[in-house]
Amino acid sequence: MFLKRQVPLAIVFIVGVIMLLSWFIPHEPFANLEIHATQWFDIIASFAMILGALNLLKLQGRKVIRRQKGWFYSLAAVLGFFLTLTFGFFFKGGYYLEVKDVGPNAPYFNQRVSEITHTEVDAVERAFTKIGEGKPINRNFYTHGGVLKLYNELSSKGAVVEIKQLPWGSHLQERGTFYSWIFYSIFTPLTSTMFALLAFFVASASYRAFKIRNLEATILLAAGIIIMIGRVPLGAYLTGWLPSWLQWLHLPRLQEWIYQYPNAAGARAIMIGIGLGIVGTSLRVILGIEKSFMGEK
Repeated sequence: MFLKRQVPLAIVFIVGVIMLLSWFIPHEPFANLEIHATQWFDIIASFAMILGALNLLKLQGRKVIRRQKGWFYSLAAVLGFFLTLTFGFFFKGGYYLEVKDVGPNAPYFNQRVSEITHTEVDAVERAFTKIGEGKPINRNFYTHGGVLKLYNELSSKGAVVEIKQLPWGSHLQERGTFYSWIFYSIFTPLTSTMFALLAFFVASASYRAFKIRNLEATILLAAGIIIMIGRVPLGAYLTGWLPSWLQWLHLPRLQEWIYQYPNAAGARAIMIGIGLGIVGTSLRVILGIEKSFMGEK
C-alpha cells in the first residue's frame, strides 16, 4: 500500500516542486531541467505509442478473427498499419540522380530536366550552371528501375550522373518515397473526405444552434449570417452600393470587425480560462488532492 500510494504521491510532489522552481531560477542545476523533462516526455511517449499500436492490433485483430460486425474495416486498419510500418522501416524508395557534369548537350539536358521537374528551362539552366562536386535533380523515383531509365537517357547524351538514394529519416518527408505515397495518396484524400462529410454535420448543427429562441441565440444568428456572407464575394456585392458614410455597414468590413474584436476577445477569454484550469489542476496534483492518475476517484 505504501509503494502504491505514498511513493507515487511523493514523486509527483517532488518533481512538481522542482519544475516550478526551475521556471523561477534560471541557473544550474535548474536551468536545463525543462529540456531534460521534454526529452523524458518524448521517450515515454514513444513507449506509449508502441503500447497503443499493440492495443490497436489486439482489438482489431480480435474483431477480424471472430468475424464480428464491421470486421472488414478492422482488417483494413490492420493491413494499413503493417503497410505503413513496412514502408516506413524497410522499403523507402527515394532514388534520385546527382549531376556531376551536364555534358556537351546542355540544351537537351536542360529541356529533359525541365520536363521531369516541371520547372522552367531557364531556371534549370541557372541551377546547373555551377554544379561544384555534384547537384541533385529535384525529382525522386520510387524504384531503382525508374531512375535507371533516366540515368541511361542522360548518360547517352554525355551527361555525367550518379544514382543515389535518400537517407533513412528524410524519406519520411520527401516526395517520391513509398511512405510519402501512402501519406499523400491515401491518408490525405481520406482525411479530406472525412472533413467534407463533417461539413454536412456542421451545417445541421448550425441550423439547430441558429434557431431564434432568446436574445443570445438571436445575436449568434446575426453574427453567423454576417460572417458567412461577409467572407464571400456575395457580401461585397450586396452592400457595395452603400454610400461612403455607411461604409461601416459594408458586410466584409463588418464581418472583419466581428472576427477581430468580439471573436478574438471570446477566444482569449476561453484560453485564459483554460490556463487557469491547468494551473488549478496542476496544484491539485502536486499537493496530492487530485489522485485520478492513480486510478482513484
